[in-house]
Amino acid sequence: MDKEKKNLSKKILIVLGILTVGIGSGFYIGKEKGRVLPATSRNYSDNKIIATVGDVKIKEKELKNRMEPIFYMNGKTKMTDEQIDYYEQNMIDYITTTEMLYQEGVKNKIKVDKKDIESQYKSLMTTISQSFGLDEESYLKKFKLTKDEIKKTIEKETIATKEIEKESNIRDKDVEKYYNENKDKFNEVKASHILIKNTDENDKKLDEAKLKENKKIAEDVLKKALEGVSFEELAKKYSEDTSAQSGGDLGFFGKGQMVSEFENVAFKLNKGEISPKLVETKYGYHIIKKTDERMKSLEDVKESLKEQLMLEKQNTFIEKLTKKYKVDVKNKL
Repeated sequence: MDKEKKNLSKKILIVLGILTVGIGSGFYIGKEKGRVLPATSRNYSDNKIIATVGDVKIKEKELKNRMEPIFYMNGKTKMTDEQIDYYEQNMIDYITTTEMLYQEGVKNKIKVDKKDIESQYKSLMTTISQSFGLDEESYLKKFKLTKDEIKKTIEKETIATKEIEKESNIRDKDVEKYYNENKDKFNEVKASHILIKNTDENDKKLDEAKLKENKKIAEDVLKKALEGVSFEELAKKYSEDTSAQSGGDLGFFGKGQMVSEFENVAFKLNKGEISPKLVETKYGYHIIKKTDERMKSLEDVKESLKEQLMLEKQNTFIEKLTKKYKVDVKNKL
């Protein structure tokens, strides 16, 4: 969990209405589980400062409005402190990112039509009413919110969305340029292998005697493969991998999809060639045969590559804004 918290993505996917819809949906699900209060809760202060973005102070009340639905959605399942901390970090990340995007958008004179905000507000209230039968007045009273607060949230998130979209726009020619300059990344090979494991059923390393025995078996199988015995039949007979049933076939894969020791050998072989040496990885001893090779076309990767480039551009922009607005998140709530 600590690793997950440290690696929280800065990929910003703004969802309009996350504050208001989230609270309503969470409360409704909690009630469906036959309870009024969730098993998990945490006390929050309305005025305590949890972060600053430029001159703007983020108060704990904003975090509370986002955490309560999570508690309700978990119903009777008790969340650990570690789980709550993780969700809180995500929410604070979302709040601060939205705030700095909003501030940047305002500086860039991005505006939102008041009619659009009103339309989104009405749509939100309709969704709330349909989801759990609370009219606007009851909803605002139950969650101690005001119409102006919700509309301001909608405005902020809309401006933040427009700002990040403006800064992370990727054109078709950008995708084509990246593809042409990085064609090696789109090369794929097809390979088969025979695996003799160097671990037991609990994934623990075998003792030295068993390792020597298994390596000898792998060397004998490799010798047979190099002498022309059917690779497919050898895989079915000796391989300890799930691919044994298909004669060791692993299908096509690109760089970064296999462990490096395996990948480095597979990509260097010629089509139809068997590696003359065993390849040892954390899984065991591999006998590798390259069976095919292909280059993914631009059309094959266009959409996924466009998304990748967009996210990279977003992350770079978010990092830049984080420094610009001197975002400061308090260590302890």
